[in-house]
Amino acid sequence: MKRPALCIFDHLDARGDPLAALYEDRLDFAHAAERFGFAAYYVAEHHSTPLGHASSPSLFLAALSQRTSRMRIGSMVHVLPAYEPLRLAEEICMLDHLSNGRLDIGFGRGASPYEVGLFGVGPRDARAMFEEGLEVVRQFLRGGTLTHRGEFYTYRDVPVTMRPLQPDGPPMWYGAFSERNLRFAAEHDLNITLNGPPQRLRELSRRYREIWRERRPEAAAPGIASMYQMFVARDDAEAARIVGPAYAKWYESMTHLWRYNNAMPRESLPATAEEAQRAGSLIAGSAETVRGKMQQILDASGLDRLLLQCNLGTMPHAAAVESLQRFHEEVVPHLQVAPGSDSLRADAA
Repeated sequence: MKRPALCIFDHLDARGDPLAALYEDRLDFAHAAERFGFAAYYVAEHHSTPLGHASSPSLFLAALSQRTSRMRIGSMVHVLPAYEPLRLAEEICMLDHLSNGRLDIGFGRGASPYEVGLFGVGPRDARAMFEEGLEVVRQFLRGGTLTHRGEFYTYRDVPVTMRPLQPDGPPMWYGAFSERNLRFAAEHDLNITLNGPPQRLRELSRRYREIWRERRPEAAAPGIASMYQMFVARDDAEAARIVGPAYAKWYESMTHLWRYNNAMPRESLPATAEEAQRAGSLIAGSAETVRGKMQQILDASGLDRLLLQCNLGTMPHAAAVESLQRFHEEVVPHLQVAPGSDSLRADAA
């Protein structure tokens, strides 16, 4: 029986605790995730919002590299328009060595125009800066001498004295939700994350594999993952008691900058835990409930990799760790990948 690859995704969203306590709890949580067999731990980058306090993913990942030893660690994502790409490429090399070659890196242009706007980047420039910054980072990681002249960044004969530990560099990830983004990802050898109902995930993943084979017929299959929020309790009632207020705080943080700027995104998120469960983006309940819903997703989507946000909002640290243990002991042994699912690249665990 083939089991899915299960990874943690973490916003490090605020609970009202001192930041030192938040960071210590999350490092402990990551250590527990490794102990319970998760394949990877990824952190998001956000700015000027209680949604996330890993405003420098590299700093948190450096600490995480010393608190874990087996599972992969990485970002989902580094917001490229907020960086000088040469400096970021050097940080990536450092992190790959600090983690002993366990690093994955996600890249994006930023989920919110208000966040990248804090760095003086307008919506029209964000995409172009992202694409150019990605090219600079990729060129640096190939080694040799960095020479680049673009619209936003220029380098001339920069000696590259650092190399990542992984021979081909860290596996790279990208959120792709449109035909244009799928083609961009395939062109740049990127693993992808998706969102949406399982049938939509099946369609997008099938399309990506088609584009990948057209552009890279000799390459190994790409990594494809989808994201969900997840919590396992003793029973459904206990899950509702804990997840309800935790989700409400997470939603408040998620929409903070949009509300601060008197605007909301066109695609609205479920406003309550109950709505999120009906929409399928939140899987919460007893082990039996979570098992059934998660297996349904695996069967309908055809995917074999899930990113699970298991610690959100005001969720108590102890409850989050207990949920991981229940998930490990009572859910994971019963999950299996649907027959015919494509195998993913072994180095993109």
